[in-house]
Amino acid sequence: MIINIKLKFFFLWITLIAVFCSSCYLSKGKHQWPITKESLEKQILDNPKNYAAHYKLGVAYATRVESLSVPSSGWKKILLLKSVSYLEEAILINPESAEANLALGGILGNKMINDGLGAIRHTVISKKLFENQNNAEGVAHAKSNLNILSKKFFSFYLLGFSNIKALEPSSFILPVAEKTAPY
Repeated sequence: MIINIKLKFFFLWITLIAVFCSSCYLSKGKHQWPITKESLEKQILDNPKNYAAHYKLGVAYATRVESLSVPSSGWKKILLLKSVSYLEEAILINPESAEANLALGGILGNKMINDGLGAIRHTVISKKLFENQNNAEGVAHAKSNLNILSKKFFSFYLLGFSNIKALEPSSFILPVAEKTAPY
């Protein structure tokens, strides 16, 4: 009888240790997020035109959404919108970034953002930029994403997105609004 009780406590301790260790393993990446975020935000504050920091922070926010186990999609949508803003800024800084366009296309195609037009547009632009850079792997990845997006947003795909051209860097300069005298 005493052996039976000792055996039960032994298995209880083994189970508790296993649960504790697994919870430590699952939360391992959560402690790196604030450090990464803070470091990238500091780089952006130091140099607002830092393409790499904007791109990495945009991708980090999107990756963070995938690792969250929050039942509410509200927080996830907020993080995805932050990701979109950082990736859009990265594209404004470096319009020939195929990687940023591809990442932005993937995020816009997410079911929480659900912007099919923007997703297909940025993915087509990334495909054309990868073709200009002779990056076969990037072209294949963009084509794969286009296949997925065309099934998800079928009506947008029929609108003739193959005619989208990768823009020249000079065409991204926005015209300055002329000042008018108040009446």
